[in-house]
Amino acid sequence: MPRSSVSFLIAVAAVVASACSGGSSSTSTTAPPSATATEVRAVVPAGGATGVNPSAPIVLSFTHAMQTGMAAYVSLHEGTLTGATVAGVATWSTDRMTLTFTPTTALKAHTTYVLHMGGGMVDANGKTVDLSTCPQFGGQLATGQMMGGGGMMNGGEMGQGWQTPGGAGYGMEFTFTTA
Repeated sequence: MPRSSVSFLIAVAAVVASACSGGSSSTSTTAPPSATATEVRAVVPAGGATGVNPSAPIVLSFTHAMQTGMAAYVSLHEGTLTGATVAGVATWSTDRMTLTFTPTTALKAHTTYVLHMGGGMVDANGKTVDLSTCPQFGGQLATGQMMGGGGMMNGGEMGQGWQTPGGAGYGMEFTFTTA
């Protein structure tokens, strides 16, 4: 599943493994228990955005701290969900609530990109992230059909950490176009 150049399998999550989970100055992976589920707080750029600065980082924010390794479940693709994965570096904020993905080189101008966030990402308490807030950021459920009818299994984005609880899909996708 890990890709040598960090195929932004963060979804925010090492859920593209250790290649993406670096950058945090915190070594703790436990958080105080929370009565509320962890939700996605923000996605920048949001799905449907146009005129996005090709040099700007991609940022995912959560309402609670995320577990180590979850960066592996976030990837950025050129064109469509089955397009080439964009190389870059994923880093967590000290509190592990914000994941920033910075492409190795600027994104191409006037090009569509798809941010893919795994549906099985978990917070520091081991609870699956509630994806119900994602549509307000332009996200839509990533289905097997969108992923080549299962052809991405060998690419790693349909395995554990990617599938939503109950098997409804493979996380969320956020499509945007650069300026």
